[in-house]
Amino acid sequence: MEILKEIMRIVTSKSDVQKVFPELDEESDAEIRDSLTGQFMRGMLNDVYQSDNDAAKALYGSDRSDQRYRTLKSRTYERLLHSVLFLEVKQPDHSEYLSYYYRCTRNLIGAQTLMRFASRTAGFHVAQKTLKMAQKYQFTDICVTLTALLRETVGFWGQKRKFEQYNDMLGKYFRTLEAEYESDALLDLYVMETNVSSRTRQYLINYGEETLGQIKSLADAHGSHLLMMNLFRQRINVANHRDEPQLIIDSCDEAIKYLEANMHLSQPARLGEFRLRRMMKLMYVRESEKAFAEAGEVVKSFREAGNNWYLALYFSTAAAIQAGRYKEADSFVAMATSHRKFQLQGEWLKESWVIFDAYVNLASRLGLYDLEAKSKQKQFRLSTFLNSVPEESKNKKVTNVLILIAQAYFLILDGKFDEAERRIEYLKVYGSRYLKEKHFSRVRIFLRMLQAIPRNSFNADDVRQDNEELYAQLVISQNDHMPSTINEYIPFETLYDALLNYLARYELEAA
Repeated sequence: MEILKEIMRIVTSKSDVQKVFPELDEESDAEIRDSLTGQFMRGMLNDVYQSDNDAAKALYGSDRSDQRYRTLKSRTYERLLHSVLFLEVKQPDHSEYLSYYYRCTRNLIGAQTLMRFASRTAGFHVAQKTLKMAQKYQFTDICVTLTALLRETVGFWGQKRKFEQYNDMLGKYFRTLEAEYESDALLDLYVMETNVSSRTRQYLINYGEETLGQIKSLADAHGSHLLMMNLFRQRINVANHRDEPQLIIDSCDEAIKYLEANMHLSQPARLGEFRLRRMMKLMYVRESEKAFAEAGEVVKSFREAGNNWYLALYFSTAAAIQAGRYKEADSFVAMATSHRKFQLQGEWLKESWVIFDAYVNLASRLGLYDLEAKSKQKQFRLSTFLNSVPEESKNKKVTNVLILIAQAYFLILDGKFDEAERRIEYLKVYGSRYLKEKHFSRVRIFLRMLQAIPRNSFNADDVRQDNEELYAQLVISQNDHMPSTINEYIPFETLYDALLNYLARYELEAA
């Protein structure tokens, strides 16, 4: 069922539905539109059926084993596969690279079919024209098959010189394709090694550099587009394990420059891949403004509601909040959470957007941002957020401390000082238990600063004076080697100053 739904999603979004599937056309005859096939297709398209049993019960009052349902599903599957040959993969909706890959693939099938049905001259003509396109865009896999077809044909015709010409070309393309497959395997094996928990950092560095050398040798020997992409990717992987963020940024810049200089070989997702990696490292080194400047282009690079689209939105929102662009962050949050496929995301990702929403609302309450849509305040369920108790697990300790900090802030803003004091005391215990490592020194400083707030009876001047030395340490810690081990969302300095300004205003109004 899921396979059919996925194919249905593609063909209905990228083909002339009226021609390919008249059952889905609202202007078709009722007999066609309301047929069992039409009901089945619309049910899949609109996610009415969650399983084969659901569909069989709705259509036949039976289950998936019913032969009538199995026949209907099989015929629909064949029609869907057939319709893949009639997609409208054209510019500007798709990149030049993807458009021509689809065209070459379809032409290749056409050439093969013509030759198998004894129309060798026509098939040869199609293969020749398609090979020129495939060569321009470096579609090595397609070049191999086309060249083999052309070699076979001129051999059948007894044209020895052309046979030798195509035979040499085939050898070249075959060796390049072999190198591309080898580089893919090397890259995949390395990524799988990084997921083995027992692997040490030094082992991964050594193994990564060895893999990088192998891929570089392949790229130097064959120089294809795919080999260049894998070379850039492995450079970034090794730099990541060596903890060299600037080298990652430079490698991403080089990859982007290469793609922009060869736009016919580029596509949005490839540019997005390296722009996203660049954005992530800019966040790591606290270049929030530069990271935010990438946000719009990065988000547009990926298919809406796909995993990379949500990942791009995640880092774009984080960059916007850290850069003080709360309006844009609010827009990103709405874009992510209002999409109909948001509920399909994993629990961790959905929780992340709850935290983003909380910090955007917190910025508004602190006077850092004026929410234009007042109803947004109602949409954010403060009581639910305040009553949520983070799980005390190691893999969530960074997220948990940010939730607890935001909860303490909201309690202070609501004048619930006793509850806020208890939450801050809990943060003290939490920090001493879970945030002992050196790279958490910055958040530990901030938690110590929070403890001064109830200790000084929430008096802004007294708190500021008490925390003078710690505040200086917090500012210095911005230059720590691993500054973004914890994503602060709103930088701690901004968060601290805004709260003291609020408390000062609170005291004046209460006087």
